[in-house]
Amino acid sequence: MIRKNKISVLKVDSLNFGIKHQNEQETIMLTFQKFLNSIDFSIQILMTTETLDLTGYLDKLNEEITDERNRKIFDSYKKHMKDLVEKNSAMNRNFYLVIPEVLNIEIQTKLCEERLHSLNLKTYRLNHKEINGIFSNIFKSEKPLPDLIKNHPEYLEVDKKCHKIIYAHGYPRSVEKGFLDRLISCSGNFDFSLHIKPQPIEQTMILLNKELQKQRADLYSAKIKNQFNPSLDIKYQDTRNVLENLQKGNEKLFDISLYINCRADNVEELRLLAKKIESELNALLIIPRQPNFRMIQGFKSCLPLAKDFLGTTRNITTSALSAFFPFTSSFFKFDETGVWFGLNKNNIPIIRDIFKLSNSNGMCLASSGAGKSYMTKLFITRHLLNGTKVIVIDPQGEYSGLVKKFKGQRIDLSRTSKTIINPLDLMGHDYAEKRLSLMDLMPVMLGNLTEPQKSFIDQALTEAYERKDIFMDRKSSWKNEPPILGDVLVVLERMEETAISLEKVTLRSLINRLRLYVDGVFSFLNRRTKIDFKNDFVCFDIGNMPKQVKPTIMFLVLDYVYMKMKGDLKRKLLVVDEAWTLLSRAEEASYIFEIVKTCRKFNMGLLLINQEVEGMLNSQAGRSALANSAYTILLRQKPAVIDSVQKTFHLSDVERVALLTAGVGHGILLMEDEHSELKIVASDEEHKQITTNADEILNKDKEAEEKIITGRKVNVKVDHRKQVHLSRELSEDDMKYLKEKGFIEIKYKGIEGKFKRYFVKKYPNESPQHMIWVYEITNYLKKFTDKVDTPRTSKADLIFEVEGKKYAIEVETGKLIEKDKSKIQKKVEYLKKDFGDNWFFFVTNLHLKKKYHKFGSTVDHRGIKRKFFALFKK
Repeated sequence: MIRKNKISVLKVDSLNFGIKHQNEQETIMLTFQKFLNSIDFSIQILMTTETLDLTGYLDKLNEEITDERNRKIFDSYKKHMKDLVEKNSAMNRNFYLVIPEVLNIEIQTKLCEERLHSLNLKTYRLNHKEINGIFSNIFKSEKPLPDLIKNHPEYLEVDKKCHKIIYAHGYPRSVEKGFLDRLISCSGNFDFSLHIKPQPIEQTMILLNKELQKQRADLYSAKIKNQFNPSLDIKYQDTRNVLENLQKGNEKLFDISLYINCRADNVEELRLLAKKIESELNALLIIPRQPNFRMIQGFKSCLPLAKDFLGTTRNITTSALSAFFPFTSSFFKFDETGVWFGLNKNNIPIIRDIFKLSNSNGMCLASSGAGKSYMTKLFITRHLLNGTKVIVIDPQGEYSGLVKKFKGQRIDLSRTSKTIINPLDLMGHDYAEKRLSLMDLMPVMLGNLTEPQKSFIDQALTEAYERKDIFMDRKSSWKNEPPILGDVLVVLERMEETAISLEKVTLRSLINRLRLYVDGVFSFLNRRTKIDFKNDFVCFDIGNMPKQVKPTIMFLVLDYVYMKMKGDLKRKLLVVDEAWTLLSRAEEASYIFEIVKTCRKFNMGLLLINQEVEGMLNSQAGRSALANSAYTILLRQKPAVIDSVQKTFHLSDVERVALLTAGVGHGILLMEDEHSELKIVASDEEHKQITTNADEILNKDKEAEEKIITGRKVNVKVDHRKQVHLSRELSEDDMKYLKEKGFIEIKYKGIEGKFKRYFVKKYPNESPQHMIWVYEITNYLKKFTDKVDTPRTSKADLIFEVEGKKYAIEVETGKLIEKDKSKIQKKVEYLKKDFGDNWFFFVTNLHLKKKYHKFGSTVDHRGIKRKFFALFKK
């Protein structure tokens, strides 16, 4: 059967049909009707269910964890995702279009691809191996075919898995668009198969004419007998309408059959699932039936073979069949390098990579208390775990806890803060680029400047930089310490001394304005930069910034961001909370506008957080951000602004109601042309770090205080000055303490020939093996004498006494003889000078014995005990 017929299988990405605008739904229905009318061959639409597997994504994310301090958050995140999938019994569903060859399989496939693309449905043609994978998934086996099928009257047993087929026996007279979504979104382990076979128009016309004549005769007979049969009258009118539409060329007639393959581990679970599916079908006014004694034919009809073996068909027209549009719910589509946004309506994780979209800009709009700050912190956390650099502009100091957790750089831009940006710091800029930036900054700081004032300030800046040995044409000088505003003031005062009377007035005006930033109330800006620009997480806290210098500070912050953006092509995310504060001023808005337009080229994403859409529409930068955002997160909206939100984002009435009634952390994700319902969820560890609930924060602080008062008792007894310790002799506190002191734990064979675990201090010039043998030999010698020494000098590794005579042992691992034999010779000379013939080499490897024997007496681990017995026997 499979060998005789060729088939082509297209994997189809579904869309969220239910929340689309009514006009969009109508367009999809009309386009789907065109698709149906264009085919003159049978097709099968197959939906398969499989266990949701996040292993690939989590393993990829695990590789990105470079800082072990983030391991706890990742482990909590990983466990939370797996628990959610298990708790919600989340199953992934895949949709396929199966095309049997009639004339030319390539032409048929191309036609279907083009028509599906016009529906904005992405398709992918499967190869032979991937088609076998569908069979393997259906049979729940590694092989594409089962080993054993047992055919029972009411169910099938396929490789110890139970299957029951349910088919649609009758359909309602009228249905709404996409009515099968209720069945498709239903939880449970089942597959869905829809066979569609177009009827030849000539044959259809003959059959309908005969049927119409028969119905008219029945009606006439009932009329003579004074009988009224409303169902027959409705049937006659429907048949007549169908015939008229077929004659006009508006419709085609199709034979369709709908099958559901229920799967379970045992018969009891199978019956429960079948009852649930039948209940859902009854709710859709579809009459369900079970093909008892014909289960095997039904089962084969649910395989991707594009052949209806059961043959329980019904006639249906194009317009009615379009309501069967099955691609109505989005399931698990993920990017390996993406981040987890939240759950969709089917409790399936939405994992997408914003840097793979048309651009990586996005925004979040939500009313106060809807959860936008919580969502933003979660978004930042997951991007940091994914290896993305993050810069945050924080107007309310909400992100300090998150910065502390990830060891980021929190820059408190306030009058009393120690972290401030020197306006003249190059911050990685080219010198020429910085000078152009300063010509934009000076009017912001000093107010409107005349052309002569601009010239004087430019000259003063040049001289101030040159006095710090920084020159335009000498790139190596750009790393020198930059000047501060006080240096520029000194230059201006010197210029005033030699200026003519007319110029003195102009210069005095500049000096008086600049003095505010040097000796006046804004003198906190007359300092050098104390910021770690290399940190992967930088947060600018502008909550306590004096409003009089806010424009200047924000200019410097955005200048820094622009510099970081252009600095490299690593992934970067700029988060601007309360974005309206930046977009309200032309100077800052112009920088945002520039970032929006160019950030894609430098692999940077911009995320703007705002309460109202009007704040975005009131500036060119805001409008540009809206136009250039590839994704938007909409959380709960207030009735006062919902009209503008709906109009701006072209939302449907269903989406409007969803946003008005959304709970905290619930909303809609708009990504490219896709709309998805969104539920934001966090793991326990993530929640502790990002919660914005005042009561929870107070409880967390209280718990921290209690932990300090009743802290865990730690009792460290180990002496860290000793180089080697046996693990079995240490407590957990001892081990933890030694690790903090630079010790490593290794497994090694000791003098007794048994493997033991040791904690060894790391030294650059001594290997762990060397130190372990010194430790082992020392302990063994102490069985014979207490006079054993391990001096930290070049004399010898071990010195011990036997009857008043001193003996020395030099432990060798072979590294020294490989590097420089002359050093071995010098060591031998020292040993002979101090100990005469009372010394020997101990080598850690059997193969080294011959090499060292040339220089002096040598033993390995096999002969060390005999050597000691011989010495102490005397």
